[in-house]
Amino acid sequence: MWLYLAGSIVMRLSQFAILVAILCLFPKAASALQEMRVPFNFQWGDSQKNVEKYIQGTKARIVERKIVGGRTVLVVEGIPQKLLLRTLFYFDSDALSEIELQYGDASWDNLKYGEFYDEIRQNIDSKFGSGRLLTREKSRDGDVLQTLFGHQWTQGHMTLRLFLYTANKDSETIRVMSLHYKDT
Repeated sequence: MWLYLAGSIVMRLSQFAILVAILCLFPKAASALQEMRVPFNFQWGDSQKNVEKYIQGTKARIVERKIVGGRTVLVVEGIPQKLLLRTLFYFDSDALSEIELQYGDASWDNLKYGEFYDEIRQNIDSKFGSGRLLTREKSRDGDVLQTLFGHQWTQGHMTLRLFLYTANKDSETIRVMSLHYKDT
């Protein structure tokens, strides 16, 4: 009996050693999650001047400058990325603190936006792990039906949030699907 148990333990340790060796040969398989990065190779804290210099070097253009919640926001259109409608760069005291990417297509209906949202969410889940549901709500403000879905991923001191907002009034519909990269 004792020899049987000892042999079984040695066999399990050998199998474990082989598994560890295989995982060392394929480190990506052991750690499939990717590191979350600030879009466009920026760093949190980059100055507004540096961001504007980058924008001038692309085909993009600043279409609006505004203050939202005490933060300076640059609204940029024309960054060459599939389905990217506009990008909002947020600055706290001249330091980049958030980038919002707004995606979509004017020809899409609510169903297509929902499918696109699910596709993006699954893609992000595969890169950074399962996201946390932030909100899933429908509300009515007078004759406007509003829907908001949101998921969040956090890694280190960065948060990524995905939102889908729709507002329907009669035959008019507003839809916005956005990714928010934020320094936390």
